[in-house]
Amino acid sequence: MDSQFAALLRRHRAAAGLTQDELSEGSGVSVQAISTLERGTRRYPQLSTVDALAEALHLDADQTAALAAAASRRGKSDKPAPKPSLAASPRQLPFASGDFTGRIREMELLTKYLTTSKGVSVTAITGMGGIGKTTLAIHTAHQVADHFPDGQLYLDLRGFGIGPPLEPLDALTYLLEDLGETPPVDLATATARFRTALAGRRLALVLDNASDQDQVRPLLPGSGGCAVIVTSRRSMAGLGGRQFQLGEPPLEESIEMLRRISERPDAPEDECAEVVRQCGGLPLAIRMAGARLASRPTWPVAHLAERLADGRRRLDELQLDDSGVRATLVLSIEQLAGSDDPIDVQAVTMFALLGLSDSVDLTSALAAALSDSPEPEAVVVLERLVDVHLLATPGPGRYRLHDLVRVAARELADQMLTEQDKAAANTRWIRRVSAVVWKASEYAGHGVTRDGWLDKEWLTGALDLSCQDDVLSWLDNERANLVGIVQQAAVDQPSLAVQLAVGLNVYYAVRRAWLEWLQVNEAVLRLVSGGPDRIAEGLVLHDLGAAHAELGQYEQAVAPLRRAVDTADASGDGNLQALCLSSLSHVLERTGRTTDGIPYAERAREIGLRLGIPPRAAWACLALGMLYLKTGMPKSARRHFDEAMELLVEPGLEKYRGMIAQNVGVAYREAGQYDVAGESLRESLKLYRTAGAAIPEAEVLNELGRLRLAEGRYEEAIAAQSEGLAIAGQYGDWLVEADIRKSLGEVHHAQGHLPEARREWRIALSIHEQHDAHGAAALHQLLRST
Repeated sequence: MDSQFAALLRRHRAAAGLTQDELSEGSGVSVQAISTLERGTRRYPQLSTVDALAEALHLDADQTAALAAAASRRGKSDKPAPKPSLAASPRQLPFASGDFTGRIREMELLTKYLTTSKGVSVTAITGMGGIGKTTLAIHTAHQVADHFPDGQLYLDLRGFGIGPPLEPLDALTYLLEDLGETPPVDLATATARFRTALAGRRLALVLDNASDQDQVRPLLPGSGGCAVIVTSRRSMAGLGGRQFQLGEPPLEESIEMLRRISERPDAPEDECAEVVRQCGGLPLAIRMAGARLASRPTWPVAHLAERLADGRRRLDELQLDDSGVRATLVLSIEQLAGSDDPIDVQAVTMFALLGLSDSVDLTSALAAALSDSPEPEAVVVLERLVDVHLLATPGPGRYRLHDLVRVAARELADQMLTEQDKAAANTRWIRRVSAVVWKASEYAGHGVTRDGWLDKEWLTGALDLSCQDDVLSWLDNERANLVGIVQQAAVDQPSLAVQLAVGLNVYYAVRRAWLEWLQVNEAVLRLVSGGPDRIAEGLVLHDLGAAHAELGQYEQAVAPLRRAVDTADASGDGNLQALCLSSLSHVLERTGRTTDGIPYAERAREIGLRLGIPPRAAWACLALGMLYLKTGMPKSARRHFDEAMELLVEPGLEKYRGMIAQNVGVAYREAGQYDVAGESLRESLKLYRTAGAAIPEAEVLNELGRLRLAEGRYEEAIAAQSEGLAIAGQYGDWLVEADIRKSLGEVHHAQGHLPEARREWRIALSIHEQHDAHGAAALHQLLRST
């Protein structure tokens, strides 16, 4: 730590505009001695040396006394201290930029707080580097200057910058001198004297660029009518007062700023908006972009937007001389790296590791895997990055990198991490996700083919998740990132990408995330096409077709399912063959090509019977029954429906029989055979209750309600669906709840009760939108049409 004498001497020499050589010449003190004194290596020079330096620096009596006191081991000058001068009224606020734009709401809030608070008011403006904290603080201080007639003090605390932060004692030395006071040499006395000097005054104090709360706390007035504005990249919650976290300005303000700085008041709004978007809404970046355009008047705004679109060079485009976005962000990183706190040092490595991920939402699970650390420890480090505003936290356990900060994180990763380090970190994360994905599949039952394809080692990374609810909750937390994880892995870790995509079928089926299921299989299709693993290829092709079918895109489903059948045949896996054949027959039935579908279903039935896999043969019989029902062959349909049920007579298969009966009931309802449909649905309900399958029970109650609606028996429909809704609510199944509410709305609509119908549809839509589930579009259409 610098001695107070060293800090004072450097400051006075800089103020006098002298080099060390020039001060040596004027004072007679050697250059080597001056250098030693300014470095703090020699803390207590002779009084004659102090006098010589003070005379060469043209210091007044107070300044000389303060310098002599700092040089004394006793903390006081050997000379009698002169009488203090009259209290100064400093006017130190820096220049307020004329191109300051926007922040109207923030200025109003800050101004009101500073001018109406009783006693000392403390406002901490925090936020990431380049967000505009200092600019806002200075403009606000100028705005309220008239309310503080005793002056305005400004001090850069150098919390984030080249060199160490300003020590509190040195800061108080500067502030006391600016107030016309003689600074003492110890912190406690200096703090007391500073508070005494401010007592009874109305003065505004701007403490800019603070490193932490400990640096600021001794600089706060004790009483009186002073206002303090602190800016920092770190959280200042411990100071009390008003905490003001500064975010990105609104788009219209950012566009106005860009136009003003670039001197292009009529620049196209859409082009300006794209530049702002590439700048991530960061005021410093927008300022750099505007300056770049101003210095290149022949560039269209769209040209700069195009250059900024290249993420690899974006920070280069937003650099001006030795300042710019990169330089600003680097200061935050260097401040952490130079800290004595091990958490700060770990945060630097964590920051680089987070740059490896393309995920928009970053989670504590991701950070733990990337850093190879326990999740609670990872959370501590993540929160430290939040404290210095290198990371945002949109919700508990969720984190987010600003677009430009992400670029800086990737640059740091390139500097700090070897290619082996990067690969190892990414592999740990993908294997963790894969373990949880396959654990979800295990709870639901992998199916014969996937169970044979699975390597049991893949499951070991999820041993800490002890139940199905924990597994699904974990995946729900990561759901927004899963498609991106597979897409990134398809480039860097192709075998793991395929492993993930094949295992995701169960989770996406549970959450009915059909579009995401489609996307992950599209991402890996090229990796498996024509490769040696025909089973993986067949599963991907099947899931791709099935996802299209679930989305109602039956025509698009046909081609991948035909390829899946051919691939399954080549694999020699009979279960996979039967699966693909049944799915293709179902899609052909839905496209109206029922005759074409029958041979595929017949073949699937034969394979299932030959291999002794009753569920596979039963599903093929169900498909055949549906095909024959649509081709006008009700006896053949009935025969195959009955066979499907008979194949599942073994104890423990009641749930599967309930599923067959439910599908049969729906098929008969769609065919207009309501009596038979009712029999099958009631049989399904009985089987589900025997199996203890509550959620399927709620689903079939909904189907019974839809049947009663078709029959015009509205009250019975409402009764069945209300019972199902109660079960869905009891077990927290929001998808089934949304389905039932949609059906209830249809019943109310049929009764002519439009307000009740719209209410149910709005609730269902809210559920779908909250959980990003397929079905929102249909509900939007219902609401628009009524």
